[in-house]
Amino acid sequence: MPSAKFKSEPQFAREGDGENTPVTSPDLVFAALERGILLGRYVPGQRLIVADLMHELKLSRGSVREGFKRLAAEGVVVQLPHRGVYIRALSRSESLDLLQVLRALLGLAVGLAAARIRLDRKSNVYGHAAKLTRSYERLAALGPNSDRIMQSIERTRFYDTILEIAGNQELTRLNPLLPTVIMRMQIHQYVNPEMHTHLFADYETLYNALMNGDPIKAKRIIDRHIRYSRIQALHLPDEAFATLP
Repeated sequence: MPSAKFKSEPQFAREGDGENTPVTSPDLVFAALERGILLGRYVPGQRLIVADLMHELKLSRGSVREGFKRLAAEGVVVQLPHRGVYIRALSRSESLDLLQVLRALLGLAVGLAAARIRLDRKSNVYGHAAKLTRSYERLAALGPNSDRIMQSIERTRFYDTILEIAGNQELTRLNPLLPTVIMRMQIHQYVNPEMHTHLFADYETLYNALMNGDPIKAKRIIDRHIRYSRIQALHLPDEAFATLP
């Protein structure tokens, strides 16, 4: 799937986004790497070649390096002295830390989203519920053992929709989207189909709790989902993770 024509890619709300916000060269580098990671073009541990990005994006070496600095600050790449820039690969402890953060952020997000859908219903407003349904149905149609990249895209859309409904821009800004996608890339081949099915089933129960406007149940489901993911990460083989220096 070529990244140059990624018409179906999810759009991610980020701080400062908007029609009147000027797009800088580092923004273009960030967007290109974000798109490439979501499409599986860039994988954990892959070295990034400055000259290739300069040619692809028609940018100067300085602009590409500035983009790398932003990506490094967001935990997407690592810059190794005398070795270059690489897509970050997470260690087991880093993955566990990331899941702990996700547990808190997503717990807050689903609680806010469920409360908003419940409030909408009282006012006979159904726009957010309809958007969530469309997002969930695309994800559910794929199934637990579908193509990894398509599942990653639709899962990201599903959570992005929840964050949008939650209506808290700081949550959106803090969401560690790309490190989460990278972590899933790393562990995907080590997770057996039964585990995939178990985790995938949570999306339906979470969707139902959100549509019912039940913040407590939605938080409980996401807490269980992340807790199970952490237990899973603890028992995966060492080869699934990077080794800390």
